[in-house]
Amino acid sequence: MHNVNMLEAKCPVCEKRARVLDDMSKVICKHCGYEDEYDAYLEKMKDRISSIVDEFMLER
Repeated sequence: MHNVNMLEAKCPVCEKRARVLDDMSKVICKHCGYEDEYDAYLEKMKDRISSIVDEFMLER
């Protein structure tokens, strides 16, 4: 059972649920072993979203 208060994020590697530490310092995925500082995780996800948007715009 998941802890209701635990913050989760989408793992950028395996796309499963990763855990965000309570102090918002790291994102850790128990499924694939991904671990990164929270700020670095946010940058990776922003880059990923930008890439998806760019691909979408090229297809139009």
